[in-house]
Amino acid sequence: MRRRMRILWSLALACAFSVLIYVSYLLGERYHNKPFQTIVAHSHASIDHIAFPVVIICNKNRLNWSRLPEIKKLYKVTPDKEKLFEKILTAYDGLSFQQFNVFDSLIGQDLEGMNIYNFTEIAAEMSWKCNEILANCIWQSRSRDCCQLFRPRRLPLGHCLAFNELEQRKGTGTGLNTGILLRLLLREEDHAPGNLNPKGFLLTVVEASVWFGFPIDIVPHIRTNVAVTAVYHYFDETTLSLPSSLRRCVMDYEVDSEHFQTLEGQKYMLENCLAECQQRYLLRYCNCTVDLFYPPSNYSACRATDLPCLAAHNHLLQNFEQSGEHPYVHRDHSGLLCDCLHNCKSLTLVTDMRKSVQSPWIPSNSTREMGMWLNVYFKKPSMLVYKTNLLYTWFPLAASVSYVWVVPLSV
Repeated sequence: MRRRMRILWSLALACAFSVLIYVSYLLGERYHNKPFQTIVAHSHASIDHIAFPVVIICNKNRLNWSRLPEIKKLYKVTPDKEKLFEKILTAYDGLSFQQFNVFDSLIGQDLEGMNIYNFTEIAAEMSWKCNEILANCIWQSRSRDCCQLFRPRRLPLGHCLAFNELEQRKGTGTGLNTGILLRLLLREEDHAPGNLNPKGFLLTVVEASVWFGFPIDIVPHIRTNVAVTAVYHYFDETTLSLPSSLRRCVMDYEVDSEHFQTLEGQKYMLENCLAECQQRYLLRYCNCTVDLFYPPSNYSACRATDLPCLAAHNHLLQNFEQSGEHPYVHRDHSGLLCDCLHNCKSLTLVTDMRKSVQSPWIPSNSTREMGMWLNVYFKKPSMLVYKTNLLYTWFPLAASVSYVWVVPLSV
């Protein structure tokens, strides 16, 4: 009888240890795989913790054509070069990344004589000044000088005007008319006559330190109200011991990471990585970059003779492409494959746009100027905060293993 009990006890003990070893293996495997979990860390965090968004305004007609005679005189454009000079500037009037087809008309042209002109510099000199297209600026219910609020800014849309990029003012209120309110002046009589594209403005709302975003179309005769909602997401300290390839995000100081790629002089942000990727594709295809779009760098700037090359490769610069998407997304041509990760502390600004019809023109002094009102504001006083952490760190793992071992032994 005792012998039988010993055998049964030995079998039970062997089974218990087998289960123990198996569960310990599962826990170890789970720890080794570094699983993450994302939770809502705060459902009503105050927007007082973040700055008001950077508001960037671009005229679809990039250049003030009324300055053309002055530019011709300044750059000593001879009569035999005038026609081609104006043709190139007309293309620059509608230029943005993904729209290099504006240079199609230059294919086959003799452009060697145009290389003496710095068209980036000329486009900057002909770009709109704040007092030419902005009026009646109101910030937080107080009337302000537009030129004290907005600064010139490069963008993959050309030269634009940016509010709150350096100052990073806080928004103190929420709701209609509590943010930035202003009137946009179209000045259609000063547009390039050869640019027949639709008129209007492009609005970009981004976080400070983000070089570019995806623009919102502002059309004439319309009042546009843009309500902004913020969502913040961060990876906590438990994840920072892992490489960025496992974490799938990059910290600003991880300059040695294989995924760290950003514009010269700019901090790491997903959008800045994508902009740098754009530049590198321009260098790959045409051995130059359109410095009009990006911060100053050591890359070679495109000259007049490079513009047909940009036009010829425009179809390859239309879309960003994700690794492994070919079986699921049909494309006629390959896109920009950029190995860019999110920054580990990221702010997403979600825009909700409302439009209403207004008077087609607003009198100003003795002239008629087609104007449109733009209002950008925080929609609500709170924001969602998401946190990503490791599901298993060393101490919880040790506690789990101890529990697994102690319970069977106590039995």
